[in-house]
Amino acid sequence: MKNFSKILCVVLALVIALSAASCSLSPQYAYQQDDIELPIGVYIYYLFNAYNSAQGYAQKSDLYDAETGKYDGKKSFLKMEITDDDGETAVAEDWIKNKADEDTKNAVAINTKFNELGCTIDQTELDSTKTYYKSYWDQSYAEQLEPYGISFDSFFLAGYTIPVMETEAFKAEYGTDGPSAVSDEELTDYFKENYTSYKYFSVNLYETAETDSADGSEETASENTPLSEDKIAEYQKDFSDYASTLSDGGSYADVVAEYMEKYEVEEDPTTENVEDIDEETTDDILKTIKDMKDGQAMTMEVGEDENSKQLYLIYREPIEKQVEAYTDPEQHKNDVLSAMKHDAFDELLKDLADEQKITLSSACSSYNPSMFEETNKKK
Repeated sequence: MKNFSKILCVVLALVIALSAASCSLSPQYAYQQDDIELPIGVYIYYLFNAYNSAQGYAQKSDLYDAETGKYDGKKSFLKMEITDDDGETAVAEDWIKNKADEDTKNAVAINTKFNELGCTIDQTELDSTKTYYKSYWDQSYAEQLEPYGISFDSFFLAGYTIPVMETEAFKAEYGTDGPSAVSDEELTDYFKENYTSYKYFSVNLYETAETDSADGSEETASENTPLSEDKIAEYQKDFSDYASTLSDGGSYADVVAEYMEKYEVEEDPTTENVEDIDEETTDDILKTIKDMKDGQAMTMEVGEDENSKQLYLIYREPIEKQVEAYTDPEQHKNDVLSAMKHDAFDELLKDLADEQKITLSSACSSYNPSMFEETNKKK
């Protein structure tokens, strides 16, 4: 599935019966066939988003001039080669067009799958959300997008509605009684194999004090100095004992309560999470946790020098303790199911788009990425 931070809703008006008088693709549509119609503004919206993504990739190159938005002195970044997140390299202009085409065809496939599975929507939620987004559009996007031919309806459809149709189709595909239903046993096995539950807290092995500004102004600065050797040794011994207790099967709640009482800590300092830790993570704490065994606890010092060191107590909780919550439909089940099957669903949609041999309206080819450059912006 596509990115995962999209706000979700569905617009009933997306699926409109074709007029009896229509016998060919109208220039006001990017796609129009059977019971699926995508306004040309949807295509332009995808083109606009692809343009911004491509510019972001271009900005990573030393050839790109952030002040002028050009490369190699005076050329538009649209003519330079970029490399996307998948490692694919292409001329920016071509990449943008291909991405817009791909996204539009994907939207058709989503519509097809949504209809095929008989998915439904909540009209009340739709109406409420659309009202909110109209206000958001008027304040933040109308002035920017309307000159390009993107209406509010297209904006709402492409950026808000179609992602929900995708989500609903996904749940219907892999949910109970779906064509590719995932059993509770399969979901549990996936969760236990891929997810990690962890908790940790830390203490600074230094103290911070305010000092007068070096230039004599009224502003103050802060300076770190390491704790005394005795105090550091005390923390190290206690944290080591806590780790031993936890590794021997002790209670994390009891350990943190003991720490808080001894060191007069008023609020629970715990950071905790259950996640599929990325193999490529650069976070030292997460890399350490990923290499630990369930039920193991350990201490770890982080910091470049004695004036910035922190001491951590890290505990990798047995994942079995989280199985019930993360396979419960009322809690986190959909999140785990999405992580398990989003790649498969992406491929399903791509295959469906290929099978349909989707042809976009010739109107789409009349819009080029250069229209978004400031010098070519429509007035």
